Amino acid sequence: MKKRKLAPLVALGLSLMMLLAACGNSASNSGGSSAPAASGDASQKEPVTLKLTTWNPISQTVIDKFKEEYPYITVEHDKVYDQFREIMRTRIASKADMDLIWLFPNQVVEFSRVGALMDITGSPWLDNYLEAAVKLGTVDGKTYGVPYNSQPIIMFYNKTLFDKLGLSIPKNWEELMAASEAIKADGTAPIVIGSKDAWATQFLTTSQFGLYQQNNPEVFKQLESGEKKWTDPEFAGLFDGMIEMVQKGYVLENSVGLSYDQVAQVFKDGKAAMWPMGEWGFSENFDESFSNFELGAFILPVNRGDEPLVTNLVSDNLFVGVSWSKHQEEIKLFMEFIARPEIAQIWSSEAKQAVTVKGGSSPTYNKLAELLQPQIEANAAQIFPSLTTSMEPVLFPMLQRILLGQDVDTSELLSTLQATQDRDVK
Repeated sequence: MKKRKLAPLVALGLSLMMLLAACGNSASNSGGSSAPAASGDASQKEPVTLKLTTWNPISQTVIDKFKEEYPYITVEHDKVYDQFREIMRTRIASKADMDLIWLFPNQVVEFSRVGALMDITGSPWLDNYLEAAVKLGTVDGKTYGVPYNSQPIIMFYNKTLFDKLGLSIPKNWEELMAASEAIKADGTAPIVIGSKDAWATQFLTTSQFGLYQQNNPEVFKQLESGEKKWTDPEFAGLFDGMIEMVQKGYVLENSVGLSYDQVAQVFKDGKAAMWPMGEWGFSENFDESFSNFELGAFILPVNRGDEPLVTNLVSDNLFVGVSWSKHQEEIKLFMEFIARPEIAQIWSSEAKQAVTVKGGSSPTYNKLAELLQPQIEANAAQIFPSLTTSMEPVLFPMLQRILLGQDVDTSELLSTLQATQDRDVK
């Protein structure tokens, strides 16, 4: 059957429509933005308030710029710092009035599987993020969120003391132990770790996670599925580093009961030469007036022998949308907006943190960044994995016991971790 020819006027009308559509598309794509189109004239839209819940400060400048672009949308920031996990679990269970929230990786896994989170799989702006960041927010093949801020786990150190003793930055565990012995012999405690805030005990141990991922990118998914177990030989040395530090007397005596803030002060007072912590410890504890000694930082080297030095990046604040929000379109507009590199740089500069948006980290978001960035770029980097929900409450008390100098059976500890993992995935 032959196709009928269009009448000339109809053909002309269609041509004009196509031309206008092409012009409209060209205008909307100028500047490289991949923003989802907001249906209708924004000036005619009903006002919308997006409730954004986080545990850390956000960039007010970015919020203001979003308001300029979408005048009908107001972002209302709800900061919840203490007991964030418990509060979010309660709010999710009650389907509270929420729109956008930050979640820890294991919470994304937990809440996505009960239908609480928006599915953002395939959103074009996800291409603006590091592949590892998108992977962290992907559960069972669907993407629900993406981590935003990114900070390395490092060793703060007293560079003045290191220079006095002729010590260089350790590149592996053996060099770290040698430096610790020299510092101890000089009469200063090599390292300070407090356990009053349990989360702050972990980094000599959990920094090995980056090595596990470097050797096998799927290792934590395999642990979750049961394909691998914490009792397997490859994890046998998980606690060895902290045990060695304690047994050799490298941890400041009587510091185990100190809080995060107290540990920071002890280090600033020069009572210990090193402090393992995330880079966030810099902006929280050191201002322009600090002059007790020259502060330095290096990537925490838990690698042994010729193992690679891996930078562990903490990027645990995943932006997710709540599935029952009445403002799904506006959530996507905000997510696209903060994924733009030029916007991410503003956030990075104001929050004084790196971000996972490619090209989005301000090159001078703090003075320490200029020192650390070459080290990060020179080594492999991994993002901290998502442990199952019950793991951290079990792991941290184990580390507290080690810091207290208690005798521990590491095989028993690993068996307990595995039993916890098994309960979570059943």
